[in-house]
Amino acid sequence: MPRQKQSVVMPSRKSLHIYENWKVYSRQGKLMFRCNQKKARWYLDRELAVKRDKEERAIQLTFEAKGQGHDENDYMIEDRKNICVVCASQAGLTLHHVVPYVYRQWFPLAIKSKSSRDLLLLCKECHDRYERHATAFKKSLALEHGMPMEGKGWIVIPEHRYMRKTASALLSAANKMPVERRQQLEQTIYEFWMQNASWENLTWGQVLEKCAAFKDMERGPGFTEHGEGVVQHLMKNKYITEEGNKERWPDLEKFIKQWRQHFLDHAQPHHLSSRWSVDSDIYTNGA
Repeated sequence: MPRQKQSVVMPSRKSLHIYENWKVYSRQGKLMFRCNQKKARWYLDRELAVKRDKEERAIQLTFEAKGQGHDENDYMIEDRKNICVVCASQAGLTLHHVVPYVYRQWFPLAIKSKSSRDLLLLCKECHDRYERHATAFKKSLALEHGMPMEGKGWIVIPEHRYMRKTASALLSAANKMPVERRQQLEQTIYEFWMQNASWENLTWGQVLEKCAAFKDMERGPGFTEHGEGVVQHLMKNKYITEEGNKERWPDLEKFIKQWRQHFLDHAQPHHLSSRWSVDSDIYTNGA
């Protein structure tokens, strides 16, 4: 007979609190990591954990976890304040990716799933101020890795460029043109219109607007985004560990540490925990 689920009352959630500081203990009682209320509820609803007595925001797993969790002095298990790590403001907080998402989204899973360590709270003002430095750093990386900010692999469409210029001229100065010149441009647009069956129900004005909105270039079949290209370049240098047969990417490790140091140097987060370190773990436990 299955056990009857016990009703667990969860404390009220305050919308301003991004960090909810739930403690997750192992079956043996070791503090493993922190999580939010939604994750704690997930464990409790599936009877994979129980509430701990005398602790308001703490659960204990009812199964043997694969890993041992974080070390007792690790940044990942300490209480975190819901304040900007730069100025301590509590207003307009947002989670900032120390390693920008434009790169992290292309990381291997063994690194990408470790991203919560590099998510820090910033207020809007401090975030905007730091982003100016981050953008400059991205541009230097674009030059270093030969991967433009706009990506690589664009295809120029000369016809679209010509039609855009023609339509724009007619929209902005048709009444000022010599009649012969205007008729010539209109004929060019008309012939292009007749070649596009999907445009047959459009009005003349709509055709001009669509042509004026043409882009000169489009992504080709081999298009590579900036972040994707940089990460691919960094992942070329790879080795397999003798112990555990695990993949490691030393250049990618260096890249992550560069961003961490860049954040410390330019954001100057006076209210960031001393346990947060440039040299902290990069790979997921067991990966």
